Amino acid sequence: MKEYWRLLREQTSLLTYGVALTFMSSVGQTFLVSLFVPYFVASFALSEGGFGLLYSGATLGSAFLLPWIGRRMDRDHLHHFTLGVVGLLAASAFLIAGAWHVSVLAVALLGVRLGGQGLSSHTALTAMARYFEAGRGRALSISSLGFPLGESVLPLLLTLVIGWWGWRSAWIVLGVAVIAFGPVLVRLLLRSGIELHPVKAAAATRAREAAAAMATTNLPTARTPAEVLRDSVFWLVLPAAILPAFWGTGFILYQTAIAGTKGWSAPLMASAFVGLAVARIVFTLGAGGIVDRFSARRLFPLAVLPMAAGIALLAVLDAWWVAYAFMGLLGVTFGLNGAIETALWAELYGTLHLGAIKSLLTSVAVVSTALSPPLVGFAVEAGWLSELLTAAVVTTIGGSLMATRLWARG
Repeated sequence: MKEYWRLLREQTSLLTYGVALTFMSSVGQTFLVSLFVPYFVASFALSEGGFGLLYSGATLGSAFLLPWIGRRMDRDHLHHFTLGVVGLLAASAFLIAGAWHVSVLAVALLGVRLGGQGLSSHTALTAMARYFEAGRGRALSISSLGFPLGESVLPLLLTLVIGWWGWRSAWIVLGVAVIAFGPVLVRLLLRSGIELHPVKAAAATRAREAAAAMATTNLPTARTPAEVLRDSVFWLVLPAAILPAFWGTGFILYQTAIAGTKGWSAPLMASAFVGLAVARIVFTLGAGGIVDRFSARRLFPLAVLPMAAGIALLAVLDAWWVAYAFMGLLGVTFGLNGAIETALWAELYGTLHLGAIKSLLTSVAVVSTALSPPLVGFAVEAGWLSELLTAAVVTTIGGSLMATRLWARG
């Protein structure tokens, strides 16, 4: 923990910026949107399946736009890019609050998915990987704490706001919070002493790498996104990179339906989210130091295995404690991935084009989160939940085995 405190003392503002932005990403995350699904269905005369298709369409649209917008992080000053993300997220929240037709709701959902789940998390994690070198794993761990903080705090607060003032007012509150906090995020927190213009920072990075290359041959060669796509190792690693988002989104969105098949109460499932948040925080912090010591490529293939264990328990047991075990093990994988995955891309492909590479990968993960809700929903309705859970375990273990190809590179 001494290394964490030293890093926090040296770069308090930039690390706080990372935590704040990952927390802000909650506005577009599935766990938050799921709180409003009954109100969307009732207000816009949608079926459950109809909303699922609408949500999937918004998520796919976000995945399509993310690589084009995300790559600008390699050219624009971090101040300006962050303000753009904040503006998009706040405007989309206000648009949901005032939506008068389902088409307006669709556009607004696209905005919160792109600005929240997509760009807010992309911006925070890319910044940490780019501007930290020796302490990259710890910086990613610290900044990722915003994810579980949002999961543990916002559902209860928003449930109270909805009960007091209604669902539209809750979105107004979210929009006001984002637009009020955005300038603070930029003005006060981005005072790090680090060159935050990516082009200038890249020039300094190239100079350091050129000097270091005289003493070592282990530095990663900077790769463009096109070169990454031609790398066979990338395709072997990709399944393990996207499966947590794929299965996690589907199972969390349909948590109530899954609980019904197990005979669990809704309050039990809601309380199990505490286990997810605690596990995510603990393993997010623990992963950072391990990454800095052993490298992300050694750890990455193992990070998805706790999720596989949790899904396996869900598949074979109906005991009440399985809800906590499943959510807790899911939180372990989410926590590990928060620090490991972005550090992996920096280790493999350098930081020069990291914004473009990370946005490409984030868009692929977002596509997966659009495909899983219809799949899980159909399986629950058809009574095929057990078969789907088995498939989830098999694919997750298979993705882990494929990713062990990284060990040959390390």
